[in-house]
Amino acid sequence: MNNFFIVGMPASGKSRLGKFISSRTSLKFIDLDEEIEKNIKMKVKEIFESRGEDFFRKHESKTLNDIISKEHNFILATGGGTPYFNDNMTLINKSGISLFIDVDKKILLERILRNDKRPLLKKTNSLQEKISEIYNERINFYKKSKHHLKSNIKEQALSIINSYS
Repeated sequence: MNNFFIVGMPASGKSRLGKFISSRTSLKFIDLDEEIEKNIKMKVKEIFESRGEDFFRKHESKTLNDIISKEHNFILATGGGTPYFNDNMTLINKSGISLFIDVDKKILLERILRNDKRPLLKKTNSLQEKISEIYNERINFYKKSKHHLKSNIKEQALSIINSYS
């Protein structure tokens, strides 16, 4: 069983990398946020706005557990906060191989400015400060990943995944 989990900050490219890996391997791509949206029948942004973060995090952990128990041979893009809450990083590492995409904060800022679907980053006076705050809160959880990718991310990830085949 080869289960791979991509973790990292919001806008780090987890979903994009997961789709790329899936297209080059026999691994099924799963996006955790999309699965939550299917289950609750609301967009992540709407869930945060109408039900709050605690509700979202509870369902995020449940959905993660459900995927792990039902699926095999997948590449899963987690949400940016998934590893940080409810001991999910421990579950991820027990259930497969984790890859941390460590993208420069300036790149994250540029990407987030182009896309306003990230609820935790919407209401802030300084997006740059908020990104740094979230990064500093979560970095120790991300660093628990089995692999840390900082450059040539696609090539590195593909090489790592192929080494487990």
